[in-house]
Amino acid sequence: MRKSLRLSASLFTAALMVLNIFAQLPMAVEAQSIYNGPRLDELLFLYYGTPDAEVTAIQKGEVDAVSDLIRPMDIQTLSGNTELNVTYAEQTHYCYLAFNLRKPPLDRIELRKAIAHLIPREKISSQLFQGLVVEPMLYEVMPAFGKWHNPNVETYPYDPGEAKKILEEAGYTHGEGGRLLSPEGTPVRKLTFLTPTQEEAPTSFEISRIIAGELNGLGIPVELETVSFDALLTRVYTKRDFDMYFLCVSGLGRYPRWLYEFYHSNLDVPDGENTPGVRVEALDRLLYAFRFEDSGEEEALTHIHQAQEIIADLAARIPIYSRFKVEAYRKGWVGMINHKGAGYFDSDSFYTWLNLHREDSRFGGVFKVSVGGKVRTLNPLYGSGAYEAKIWKLIYDSLLTSNPYTGEPMPYLAESWEVENIVEGDVKGQRITYHLASNATWHDGEPFTSRDVKFTFEFIKKHQVPMWLPAVEKVLRVEAPDERTVVLTMEGVSMFNLIDTGGLLILPEHIWRDVGEDWRSFQPNLESHPSHPDLTKMVGTGPFILVDHKPGEYWRLKWNPGYFKRISERVEAPKAQAIGGLPLPFVEAAVVAGGGVAAVLTWLRWRRRARGV
Repeated sequence: MRKSLRLSASLFTAALMVLNIFAQLPMAVEAQSIYNGPRLDELLFLYYGTPDAEVTAIQKGEVDAVSDLIRPMDIQTLSGNTELNVTYAEQTHYCYLAFNLRKPPLDRIELRKAIAHLIPREKISSQLFQGLVVEPMLYEVMPAFGKWHNPNVETYPYDPGEAKKILEEAGYTHGEGGRLLSPEGTPVRKLTFLTPTQEEAPTSFEISRIIAGELNGLGIPVELETVSFDALLTRVYTKRDFDMYFLCVSGLGRYPRWLYEFYHSNLDVPDGENTPGVRVEALDRLLYAFRFEDSGEEEALTHIHQAQEIIADLAARIPIYSRFKVEAYRKGWVGMINHKGAGYFDSDSFYTWLNLHREDSRFGGVFKVSVGGKVRTLNPLYGSGAYEAKIWKLIYDSLLTSNPYTGEPMPYLAESWEVENIVEGDVKGQRITYHLASNATWHDGEPFTSRDVKFTFEFIKKHQVPMWLPAVEKVLRVEAPDERTVVLTMEGVSMFNLIDTGGLLILPEHIWRDVGEDWRSFQPNLESHPSHPDLTKMVGTGPFILVDHKPGEYWRLKWNPGYFKRISERVEAPKAQAIGGLPLPFVEAAVVAGGGVAAVLTWLRWRRRARGV
């Protein structure tokens, strides 16, 4: 089976070459120009309920880009459209089947392992994806992670005979009608398999149907329950109301740090990532050491390899395939950047959104893009879905960002930092000092200061916000000695302390300080700003401002003229189209020719914007 998987991967790569798709990739953007922006006037996210509607929309010119194309027929159709470019990019991603270990009958490992052997990856790849787009996978930490991948773990290739053997050795039998009986002789109850609706996610639905068919064929009764994508997230993450589900995860980063979130018992809480409910002490110790205590790669490798062996043996999540990021965008737009592991138009493709512009104009324009799926919430502490993250990640910022080409940490709200090892009493730890940008402000004009950073860390720790808990897990103390300096005292010396704390999004204290225990229900985009009638409480420091939206239909973001990484020569477009009776382009051309006079007129235009004229 491993050989067939490698063959499939080879065919997959060869097919991409035959399609000559890489020839369509945009030219690289000059490195020195990509870290400031945005160049767009507006970014309009639109929701389409089905892939068919999404593809029709880009063909009719209703949107300029769609991301994460999955169906081969859509890719072929859009590749033949001369007005579009179609891009393929590697991404850190995989799709999986997960079980709920909290209740019978899936609390028994033998049943889970038997089901794991009933997933026909090759059939899924060939029938649904025609050998394109996806690569069947057996490892949760895939070989692309290099030395962090442990090849010596138990795998579950498709093998109904092996599944039957595992059940028989565990004492399972078959009763009337071939129904599986437990070792105690009672019929195994019907399992519920949560899946998005066929209209909303046809491939996910079909994959679930294929797997359910395999299980029913072996006497394991399974019934598909179709729900909308946002309802599925609530059932799985918040309510834990499921037996089995199929989902995908992306944006995994450079290290297998997600294994802590997926399998440590600390995250087996509502809205935590440990959705199966895994609770194994030995695994907890290994994951905790890897994530928070290992200061060097050698010991981290030892711990995470051992953890992968336990995780594979548990069979709580079964990897099925990984897929390339396939996206389409309208010709005439330039500036998009292929972010390492994310692609061009993903929620993690931050610098694409800063640099996107028309090829004939440095600034301006409205870029319309399909958001991809249902948006459950824009609360950044609760919005774990990939679609909602596309929006809130352009509004809120973090202390550090990552280099789009290498993934290395880069300055952002923090212009610089120092990390030093310390000893306090019997505790070894680290002190991280962040020096903040001096020109960052919130969308409502309030200054961004160290008090906001201190508030954010303390708020998330106090309320144990699951999605961000690992970032504050080892923070002992947060100090703000002046407005531009934050000092974190961390317990333990970890190679991930800087990445964890630097990646935390920062909230405005003046907006969030009245949000308490009921933080999950806070909908900042639905509440009016207390002093700015043109804003909601969705206030960040990011490059875009949410100015209009209709949940379930569209979200309109306008460029933030006060953005601290704004391109210096860009000012907000004046409302007047002429000055002194002369068309504005003519005036601008004359000003440019006038050299130093440009600075004066630019200042005049900027002052007019500030006064609201």
